[in-house]
Amino acid sequence: MSNKEIFSQWQPARTAPKDEVFIAIFECSSLPVLCTWNEPESQWIFSVVQVNLYQGKWNDTFFDTEYETAGALIAWMPLPTVNERKK
Repeated sequence: MSNKEIFSQWQPARTAPKDEVFIAIFECSSLPVLCTWNEPESQWIFSVVQVNLYQGKWNDTFFDTEYETAGALIAWMPLPTVNERKK
Protein backbone atom coordinates (compact mmCIF):
# COMPACT_ATOMS: atom_id res chain seq x y z
CA MET A 1 0.00 0.00 0.00
CA SER A 2 1.40 3.41 -0.94
CA ASN A 3 1.66 6.39 1.43
CA LYS A 4 -1.05 8.11 -0.63
CA GLU A 5 -3.41 5.17 -0.04
CA ILE A 6 -2.57 5.06 3.67
CA PHE A 7 -3.04 8.77 4.26
CA SER A 8 -6.31 8.82 2.32
CA GLN A 9 -7.76 6.75 5.16
CA TRP A 10 -7.51 9.56 7.75
CA GLN A 11 -10.90 10.42 9.18
CA PRO A 12 -12.08 13.76 10.62
CA ALA A 13 -11.52 14.17 14.36
CA ARG A 14 -15.24 14.70 15.02
CA THR A 15 -15.92 11.08 13.93
CA ALA A 16 -13.37 9.43 16.26
CA PRO A 17 -14.83 6.55 18.28
CA LYS A 18 -14.54 6.82 22.03
CA ASP A 19 -14.80 3.07 22.60
CA GLU A 20 -11.90 1.82 20.44
CA VAL A 21 -8.13 2.03 20.12
CA PHE A 22 -7.08 3.72 16.88
CA ILE A 23 -4.23 5.59 15.19
CA ALA A 24 -4.34 9.33 15.89
CA ILE A 25 -2.63 12.54 14.90
CA PHE A 26 -2.53 15.28 17.54
CA GLU A 27 -1.45 18.90 17.37
CA CYS A 28 1.42 18.14 19.78
CA SER A 29 2.71 14.98 18.10
CA SER A 30 5.05 14.76 15.13
CA LEU A 31 4.13 11.09 14.55
CA PRO A 32 0.86 9.15 14.60
CA VAL A 33 0.19 7.32 17.89
CA LEU A 34 -2.13 4.62 19.20
CA CYS A 35 -4.86 6.32 21.13
CA THR A 36 -8.09 5.78 23.04
CA TRP A 37 -10.54 7.89 25.04
CA ASN A 38 -10.16 8.10 28.82
CA GLU A 39 -13.64 8.73 30.22
CA PRO A 40 -12.68 9.71 33.82
CA GLU A 41 -10.33 12.42 32.51
CA SER A 42 -12.48 13.29 29.47
CA GLN A 43 -9.32 13.31 27.37
CA TRP A 44 -7.55 11.24 24.74
CA ILE A 45 -4.72 9.08 26.11
CA PHE A 46 -1.64 7.68 24.35
CA SER A 47 1.90 6.49 25.08
CA VAL A 48 5.13 8.11 23.95
CA VAL A 49 8.46 6.30 23.83
CA GLN A 50 11.12 8.01 25.99
CA VAL A 51 14.76 7.20 26.63
CA ASN A 52 17.18 7.94 29.47
CA LEU A 53 20.94 7.72 29.75
CA TYR A 54 22.07 4.52 31.49
CA GLN A 55 25.74 3.67 32.07
CA GLY A 56 26.79 6.20 29.44
CA LYS A 57 24.37 5.00 26.74
CA TRP A 58 20.93 6.15 25.66
CA ASN A 59 19.44 2.70 26.20
CA ASP A 60 16.91 3.02 29.03
CA THR A 61 13.68 3.10 27.02
CA PHE A 62 10.23 3.43 28.56
CA PHE A 63 6.75 4.76 27.84
CA ASP A 64 5.20 7.95 29.19
CA THR A 65 1.43 8.32 29.20
CA GLU A 66 0.18 11.53 27.63
CA TYR A 67 -3.24 13.13 27.71
CA GLU A 68 -4.73 15.46 25.11
CA THR A 69 -7.97 17.39 25.16
CA ALA A 70 -10.77 16.41 22.80
CA GLY A 71 -10.02 19.42 20.61
CA ALA A 72 -6.33 18.49 20.09
CA LEU A 73 -7.15 15.51 17.86
CA ILE A 74 -6.53 16.39 14.20
CA ALA A 75 -7.44 13.11 12.47
CA TRP A 76 -7.69 9.38 13.10
CA MET A 77 -7.80 6.04 11.30
CA PRO A 78 -8.79 2.55 12.41
CA LEU A 79 -6.15 -0.03 13.19
CA PRO A 80 -5.38 -2.38 10.32
CA THR A 81 -6.96 -5.79 10.56
CA VAL A 82 -4.80 -8.86 10.97
CA ASN A 83 -5.50 -11.58 8.44
CA GLU A 84 -5.75 -15.09 9.72
CA ARG A 85 -2.69 -17.15 8.97
CA LYS A 86 -3.18 -19.74 6.26
CA LYS A 87 -3.06 -23.27 7.53
